Amino acid sequence: MTDTPRYLDDDRLDEITRMLTELASEVWILRDRTLVLEHLLRERGCLDADALDALRPSGELLAALGEERAAFVGRVFGAAFDADTRVAAATRTASTT
Repeated sequence: MTDTPRYLDDDRLDEITRMLTELASEVWILRDRTLVLEHLLRERGCLDADALDALRPSGELLAALGEERAAFVGRVFGAAFDADTRVAAATRTASTT
């Protein structure tokens, strides 16, 4: 018998539920920290109130954001794949960077 709690009728659904719960927790932590950082930067005059909303990334920043987004999507949605598929995808990603 396992010590891992079971919530749904399927072990795979439980794994996905745990993954989504962990992801939601991480997203909230990042959102909270981002809001605090924005507040502190505005309060100290380091960031114009509308600068983040007005920014339209281009050039190197746009490319870097695209690469980070692709890696993030691969990590998050790749978690639902079997280990061999995850390793193959990670190997392809590592060889292109």
